[in-house]
Amino acid sequence: MLALSCAAFSAGVGQAIDIKDIPALPPTRTAPPATAPTTPVTPAPSTPTAPSTPTVSTPTTLPTTGNPLAQPYRAVLAGPSTLKSGGEPGVWTLQLTNTGTNEISIDHGACDLRFEVLNAAGSVVRPDPQNAICTLQLVMTRAAAGETANVLSVRWDGKNAAGQPLPAGQYTIRSVFKGAGLLIRPADVKVTLN
Repeated sequence: MLALSCAAFSAGVGQAIDIKDIPALPPTRTAPPATAPTTPVTPAPSTPTAPSTPTVSTPTTLPTTGNPLAQPYRAVLAGPSTLKSGGEPGVWTLQLTNTGTNEISIDHGACDLRFEVLNAAGSVVRPDPQNAICTLQLVMTRAAAGETANVLSVRWDGKNAAGQPLPAGQYTIRSVFKGAGLLIRPADVKVTLN
């Protein structure tokens, strides 16, 4: 009915149009059936997957659950391999290298990198503090394809949780980034305390 009214309007006001005045549509044609391709289709190259989170073999005070980063990456805790007892604290930085093709973009808190220290026997001698006061600062970490970004840093002064100096020896710093719903766990770092 609407089509007839529009046709009547365009033909001129007051002129009547009969349904027979509308030209017939051409017959519909159907496309021939599709044929299968004769050349083999090569699948697209597979995208590298993000590394799996290293497993923790001893009891830990760190967070252990969270979502992995969806993009391929490499995470390293970079810092000194020796630390002088009673000297300046060592600083270790989580470096995130984008090994994929899309930008890594994470908005997270300033205290989302946690760590603990284990002695040579595998016992936690400096646990992750649970009640640390932290700033409510927002950090934006960005890494384009092939770039490395410094995410956050931790400091350790060679002392246990009670603030007492630990004896000289071999220690392991175990860390985890848990922020923005993600869990990134770099490999453990061996540190010699002199």
